[in-house]
Amino acid sequence: MLLDAQALLISPSRRKQKMNNQIPENIVTGVTAMLAPYCPGLTAERLLTAIGREKEQVEVETLLTRREAAEALKVSIPTVDRCLRDGVLPKRRIRGTVRIPTKAVAKLIADRH
Repeated sequence: MLLDAQALLISPSRRKQKMNNQIPENIVTGVTAMLAPYCPGLTAERLLTAIGREKEQVEVETLLTRREAAEALKVSIPTVDRCLRDGVLPKRRIRGTVRIPTKAVAKLIADRH
């Protein structure tokens, strides 16, 4: 059986999709529908992000030490410790050390003024 040479050629639209390194929309829609029972809230955008086709903007949280927070707030380190204990300031534990989000310190400074 001879194969038709035209059947072996990729259509121009399909070639363009491959050149752009994009997944066809109908494939994304189908996969999203198939995974929906297992992944509630899955959207086409989240699927593409998960497989690395689109870069997701990730905000990096900057953290301060207790001493840096105390200097920024113009208070002593024991005062920062009390704020952490009382929940006035949130804390992040990283390998046994305590870090304080910069945004929380800035918010506390803004609230005082």
